[in-house]
Amino acid sequence: MMRQWIARIAVTLTVGLALITGATTPAFAADTSFDLIASGTVRATMTHIDDGDDFEVWDWSADTYGVRGTLQRWHASGSGWVDVESVYNGSGSGHKVTFGYDVSELASYRMKLCNVNGASDTTPVKCAYKEFSE
Repeated sequence: MMRQWIARIAVTLTVGLALITGATTPAFAADTSFDLIASGTVRATMTHIDDGDDFEVWDWSADTYGVRGTLQRWHASGSGWVDVESVYNGSGSGHKVTFGYDVSELASYRMKLCNVNGASDTTPVKCAYKEFSE
């Protein structure tokens, strides 16, 4: 009888410890990537690399356009999506530009990738979006 109670207590403690340990293990998001497609061709790619919170903006087309990669954060206070970091890449086919931003686990983010006609162009030709969170 005493052995049964000891066994039950041991099992209960083991299960409880496993639940606590599993509940406190940090969650890690995977890398997030998406493409900007225009006229059926991949023109650019933007990637969030979770390990280090780095962002890559790739320009795949040697055309007259560059690309702008922008990180946006959701503000529920009524301002909606707000730009927090942006980089222009007009390097041509197969080159990347990077930037870092400390992504918070408590916020929602969106990457925005646009074809633009130069670094100062504020009227993009085409944009693509990808939401993510950690």
